[in-house]
Amino acid sequence: MSDRTRDAAIGLLVLIVALPIYVLRLDQVVGMVIDDAWYVMLAKALAEGRGYWLVNAPLDGILPGYPPGFPALLSLVFYLRPEFPDNIWLLKSVSIAAMLGVAWLSYFYLQRLRQHPRHLAALASVGIATTPALVFLATSTAMSECVFTLTQLGVVVLGHRASEASHRDTRLAVLAGVLGAATILIRSVGIGVVAAVFLFLLKERKWKQLSAFTIVVAIGVGPWLMYSRAHAPTVEHQQVHRGSLVYGYGDQFWMRFAGSASSGRVTVADLPARVATNVIDVTGRSFVGIFGPILLRGADESGEEVVFLGGQVGWTFIGFGGLRETIAVSCVLGAIILWGFVRTVRERWTVAEFLVPISLLITLLWPFWSFRFVLPLTPFLYLYFVKGLVQPAAARIALLVVISLNFYDHAGYIARARSEPANDVDWIARFQELDTTLDWMKTRLAPGAVVAATNPAIVHLWTGHKTITLDRVTEPWSVWEDRGARYVACLVSYELPSPWQGFYRLLYQSHPERPHSYWVIELQ
Repeated sequence: MSDRTRDAAIGLLVLIVALPIYVLRLDQVVGMVIDDAWYVMLAKALAEGRGYWLVNAPLDGILPGYPPGFPALLSLVFYLRPEFPDNIWLLKSVSIAAMLGVAWLSYFYLQRLRQHPRHLAALASVGIATTPALVFLATSTAMSECVFTLTQLGVVVLGHRASEASHRDTRLAVLAGVLGAATILIRSVGIGVVAAVFLFLLKERKWKQLSAFTIVVAIGVGPWLMYSRAHAPTVEHQQVHRGSLVYGYGDQFWMRFAGSASSGRVTVADLPARVATNVIDVTGRSFVGIFGPILLRGADESGEEVVFLGGQVGWTFIGFGGLRETIAVSCVLGAIILWGFVRTVRERWTVAEFLVPISLLITLLWPFWSFRFVLPLTPFLYLYFVKGLVQPAAARIALLVVISLNFYDHAGYIARARSEPANDVDWIARFQELDTTLDWMKTRLAPGAVVAATNPAIVHLWTGHKTITLDRVTEPWSVWEDRGARYVACLVSYELPSPWQGFYRLLYQSHPERPHSYWVIELQ
């Protein structure tokens, strides 16, 4: 059997092992992360020919702050099957296919380009593909991380191989540039992998490849940058709509929490504290969130580390992962990964060795949960994890333990999700409560009325109502009325406002017997 045939067989085996987990975990949940509701809403608008605008807003012409790559990809699904929410499974198939691509490409990268033994590369690829957070993103959300992970890994592979091409051959560099531009257009943080390839080709003195790569990226990304600058949301747009989509990255950087103007603003003097917080999140939470998340929570919350791994950051989110034992395990994993990085750099500094520090630097400076920025680095963290264990036998045992924990995690989740009632699973129970609330809103709210909601995109998708962002419940009701809202919908578990905060009429409460629930009120 030739090496190529053997590698193809192993790659196929990795996919066969991973695919059933995605199929069995696939559900109808969408929009719960809020960002994925925006992606779906924008994709639907593109497919219907309404353009790339916040079609939910009562004001016309608000350009989203998100780049258009992922919504454009999802819009193809709406061309095939336009009915929402009947097409949720098809929307998620994009991320599932991406994760299968990540599994196969991880094996190729680890075995062919980084010279790991085949069995270790295969085990690492299974570990990567079955990482609960990534499986959760693909099957229980419509988020962009899975596709971003694939394109970022693809840029690293092409950039790595471009350096090995002959002096005159720029084809791989051009392909890397095309994929690099696409990566930025999927998530702006993709600038990290573009910078990594640029620095690597510069280090290798591959001038033709460097020029081709840079020009192609500039051609691919430049038009969007100019268009978004020319059509940036105005102050009026920001005041009326609010939410992360109407603020540029420069504005968000100086917010206490990115995208939430109500969280307050910081100064240069506050940046060290931000970095310190993010260092704790990365070293004390993120590594265990990737390699052993079952240590953080039960199987009924499998994957929810994506949205809850961190400290308390606002009135809508409270994190977990603060146990001393959890932090200690994560720090040990981080030490192994760091040692593997050092050992790798001593041998050769490639694209990945530029990408990981650049991405972590962005993560430490950005006012948001660190875990979602660290997660797309999973293939490279596995590379350094294996390298840091030094001995192949130790690496093999460690990978088998990680894979076993992942399978235990998924088995527990699937058993609960397929039992009766399925609301034994935390995420599904939350969505059922949301789904019931949205169905009530669809039939009971006055036509044409504007709704201030914690999840404005999902409200617009389900009900067709114009919506604005509810980012702080404690504001006087006059603020919402001035912004044109008639209704306020809190679609996270939160207590009803005190009567002194304003006059309102309670229309709906998902669980009246509980102090915290979803609720809809009409302003008086």
